[in-house]
Amino acid sequence: MDIWRQANTARGRPPTEQRIARVKDKLVEPDALVLVASVDDEVLGMALAEPGRRQDGHGSRLEELCHISMVFIHPDHWGRRMGLLLLEGISGHANKQGYTHLHVWTGESNDRAQHLYRRAGFTPSGRTRLLDSGEPVLHFVRPAAYPGKINAVLHWPVPLT
Repeated sequence: MDIWRQANTARGRPPTEQRIARVKDKLVEPDALVLVASVDDEVLGMALAEPGRRQDGHGSRLEELCHISMVFIHPDHWGRRMGLLLLEGISGHANKQGYTHLHVWTGESNDRAQHLYRRAGFTPSGRTRLLDSGEPVLHFVRPAAYPGKINAVLHWPVPLT
């Protein structure tokens, strides 16, 4: 959770206590897929995916849809393609579970995340909505089995400087 807080704070969006509690709840859901990027014992990033649901997450489960709830990397390690690797991990899991599509919502002002999702083969669906906070978010989609080659080569160990 500390990395998630640091990543959000670094982009000017420190999380509220309510948001922290919601994320903690999501991480322990039985259907949650949590992936961790680490070097030795140091966690550098995480991703969370879950079954997609109708009505933008409030309705019944959609068996074909995997919803990506979050991808975050410690700010000291931004730009090292760990986000791409985490997204590909989610994609592999989604394929094995029978999902046909991935989707994600991200802030309209979050250029870094939009760049990551586009690089990973996601395209804007054209859908937008406002969060309770009033922040506009954009919807991105991609087939779970992505036919393109994603250039996500990462050399291990990741330099920690």
